[in-house]
Formats: sequence, C-alpha cells, structure tokens
Amino acid sequence: MAQLETPRDEVRHTMPHVGTWVTPRPGALTRATMLAGSLVSGAVGALLIAVHVDSLAMAGALFGVHMAVQGVLQLLAVHGSGASPGVRRLLSVGGCAALPLGAFLFHGWADTVFLLALWTGCGWLLRGLTMAISVTSPSVRHVFVYDDVLNAVIVSAGLFMTAFPFESLGQLADVGGSVLMATAAFEALAAARRHPRTLRAID
Repeated sequence: MAQLETPRDEVRHTMPHVGTWVTPRPGALTRATMLAGSLVSGAVGALLIAVHVDSLAMAGALFGVHMAVQGVLQLLAVHGSGASPGVRRLLSVGGCAALPLGAFLFHGWADTVFLLALWTGCGWLLRGLTMAISVTSPSVRHVFVYDDVLNAVIVSAGLFMTAFPFESLGQLADVGGSVLMATAAFEALAAARRHPRTLRAID
C-alpha cells in the first residue's frame, strides 16, 4: 500500500515558521519611514511654493511641522534597528532635538525672516550631519539606506538656509519649498534603490 502520511521532518520543513513575518526587518522599517518622510517633505514643499505665504506664523508652522515629523520618523527608524548602540544614540539625539525645534517654529517664536531661515537651516544641518556621521559605522551599512548624496543635499540645504540673506518671506518660502521638494525626490530614490530583503541587520 502507498504511504499516505507525510514524514514529520518533511512537514516541519515545508510549514512556514510561525512568527517570522510578525517582526519587520529593520531595513524595511527604515525604508518605510524614509518614503513617508519624502511624502511629507514633498507635501510641505509644494504648499510653500503653491500657497501664498503671507505671514511668518504660516511659514513657521509649515517648517515646524516638517521638522517635527522628520524627527519622529527618524526615531521610528532607529527603534529596533541592528545598528550599534552608539549610532542609535546619535540618531535618537538628532530625532529628539528636532521635536522642540519644530515646536519652536510652529508656535511662531522665530519672529523675523532671518531667524526663521536660521533655525530651519540649523534643523536641516542637525539632521544631515547626524545621518552622515552614522553611516560611517559598519553596523549601519545594511540597516539604514541613508545615501551619501541625500546627506550632502540636506547638509548643503542647511548651510544655504543659514547663510543666504533672504530679502523677503516669499523668497524664503520659494527657496525652502524648492529645497524640500528636491530633498523629497532624493530621499524617495535612496529608499527605493535597494530591495527590503537586502536591508538586514548585521549579526
């Protein structure tokens, strides 16, 4: 008679391992937060360009929301990653620092065009530098998809915002919006250029 029962070891190898799909890979989580960040940057940048920004409060609110959301997304990307503790602390500090800075801008405490550009540029510099320093660690290479070009764009944008003498609020809104849309494009490309399966933590 034919044997109708499947050997136990064959069943064990063919059945999926329970729980393997429950915990997402750290790289996949980082990829998702980067894609979300690119959408936020693109949306805020488009609003700054398309909407007539006629007050510092409106511009500060848009820049502040963007900065605070990026800080939260950076904290989410760090959470549960396989990066070294020192790198996780560095990126966590950058993400946490963005929250009060975003609140500062959102509440309109930057009461001149110069201060608004200065604090916005400082926030972008902080984010770009913490990302750039973090990718020098070997433990980050297969966890985070932060791209050297993306880091350079964010740092350059921060330097430009802090150094360029904006003459009007409209000029600041147009330049800031254009920078955010460019950053969104680079961030989306950096997140999409590698498959999530390659973004795995190093044991």
